[in-house]
Amino acid sequence: MVPYWKSLFLIAVTAALLAGCGTETPSSKEEEAKGKQTVSLDETSTNMQPSEPTGQEIPPVDEQKQAGGGQNGSKGDETDFSRPTTSLSYQIGNQTVTGTATLTTSGNQHFSLYVLEGWTLDAEEPHADVLLHGDTFARIRLLPNEETNYEQLAKEHAQAIDANTARQQTNQLPKPFTDALWYIAQADSVTVHVIASTQPAPMLLTVHAPKGKDVLGAVLAMVATLQKQ
Repeated sequence: MVPYWKSLFLIAVTAALLAGCGTETPSSKEEEAKGKQTVSLDETSTNMQPSEPTGQEIPPVDEQKQAGGGQNGSKGDETDFSRPTTSLSYQIGNQTVTGTATLTTSGNQHFSLYVLEGWTLDAEEPHADVLLHGDTFARIRLLPNEETNYEQLAKEHAQAIDANTARQQTNQLPKPFTDALWYIAQADSVTVHVIASTQPAPMLLTVHAPKGKDVLGAVLAMVATLQKQ
């Protein structure tokens, strides 16, 4: 009987060992499943995270300075009408002269401009003002904003003084008169400049001065600051 029980015991032990090697316990399977799930979630989170920020790219510092450099820049040649006086530069022959000018308002045609020392602004008639300086004067007549034939207007006014008047090149005139119509007429001992211009406002400007007296530069420097109200 003893050999029989030994054989039965060996068979039972062998079967138990085989069952233990080939079968995983429920707790082992559950731990393995949790491990795989954790790895899968980590991989998914990594793939979903963007590699770069989705916001707008910030340009380099140098590019930012270039982009915003003009915001606080100079106004260039614009006249600052907040000041009661200013300096105006103009040409007399080949010489550049600078003088002090005072902001003056015309109640006649409702405009303002800077008037150089020694000059005065007076109303001449309902639709004309004059800049006066000794035996020299410049008449300013503002024109309506309607379409005007500036060529014809300037030529007719010049021919009324001198039939032999000739149109002049305006590329030598200061801004904003480089696109104006300019005629010079001679009468008695007086030179008359007739200028029809759209800038700084539509106007007909006539400058009367004794022959040989150069005042055109000073007049244009003042009229260039004209601003309608």
